[in-house]
Amino acid sequence: MHEGRFPSALGMNMVESVTGSREQKAMRALMRFGELLSGVAESQTVMRSLVAAAVEDAGAVAAVVVEISPDGATRIGAARNLPEQFAGFPPEDALEPSLGDDLLRACSSLDICRGARTIVAPLASGGGLYGSVIYVYGREVDDFDHSVAHALAGLSASGLNCAARYDELARNYAELRAQREVLVGNEKLRALGEMAAGVSHDLKNIINPLSLHLQFLRRAIPKTDEDCQQSVSEMQGILKRGLETIERLRDYSRQSGSERAEVCDLRQLARESIEIAKPRTRAKHDVHITLVASLDEAPPVKLTASEAIAAIVNLIVNAVDAMPNGGRIEVATGRTGEGEGFLRVSDDGPGMTEEVRAKVFDPFFTTKGREGTGLGLSTVYSFAQRHHGRIVLRSAPGEGAAFTMTFPAAAE
Repeated sequence: MHEGRFPSALGMNMVESVTGSREQKAMRALMRFGELLSGVAESQTVMRSLVAAAVEDAGAVAAVVVEISPDGATRIGAARNLPEQFAGFPPEDALEPSLGDDLLRACSSLDICRGARTIVAPLASGGGLYGSVIYVYGREVDDFDHSVAHALAGLSASGLNCAARYDELARNYAELRAQREVLVGNEKLRALGEMAAGVSHDLKNIINPLSLHLQFLRRAIPKTDEDCQQSVSEMQGILKRGLETIERLRDYSRQSGSERAEVCDLRQLARESIEIAKPRTRAKHDVHITLVASLDEAPPVKLTASEAIAAIVNLIVNAVDAMPNGGRIEVATGRTGEGEGFLRVSDDGPGMTEEVRAKVFDPFFTTKGREGTGLGLSTVYSFAQRHHGRIVLRSAPGEGAAFTMTFPAAAE
């Protein structure tokens, strides 16, 4: 009777042993989970570890993490021991609002979890809600540790908060680095503009007299000599564009839209640029370079003609220099799907590495050694920016290069 009323010493020891074993298991589980989160773990790793610990350490029959993405959508972030009817849910699938109820009914039909119950714990930390964890356990199963389950949810929420903050810091750092590169580039262009403004004055004084000499030459050549007259006319046209180019050097110090911009036809600008660049393609007799024009209709765009021609010629000359053994260069114009006008200069040369592509528009960057100044493509980039356009480079080793300038259509 005495032993029936009071547990024996052996029975007490067994209860204490079971209780101690359970507490030790819970402590080890929480310590192991805490070690995982001591660093910055990815959110997917945190969620997968949560459902694994829920089943292995807290005694849950099944566990599901309902993740809330930054855009507010819900989805299964991780799951463990899902019933068969939920096995087809990949983590990226969107959730129905009734998932919790459906999951409960499905688990209730399992032999291991008759009369299933669920606990839903929010994954909230630092003012952010990252989702919820659904623990499933059986009515007759008494080894589900509620306290461990809630502790795991709290630790997971902290881990998800750290991961979110880390991702935010990484994005902010990337933005700051990009802004720093822009500022460095602008500072280089500003210094270039100040230098160009001074040089342009001296160059103009030197080149201006050539115009007078060409006028004298034109009068001295008989009008019947059409070839010579045509050559002089072409030289006068080139000189005119050259003087306009020198004059606009001052625009680089302001880095703003040119006041001399006018409505232009990209096809006409391309034709004039090709004529100017043709002598460069024939600079070496043993090198054959084919210059092709594919000039489809493009909408009128507002540009400074001399700047546009200088930019196109620059791109053509760069393509020539990139193909010392010859090749094909195509100058194309057309209309984009958004109604903008584009001009593309492409070649079938050796192409560029990713490292070169990243720096190709930087002032003073060149791959030509002593022969290059590193200013050509930076001025082309600056020209596109000042005229509210953009320039895109597509290139890869062995696949040539294509520079595409795109400009908004001129207002009618």
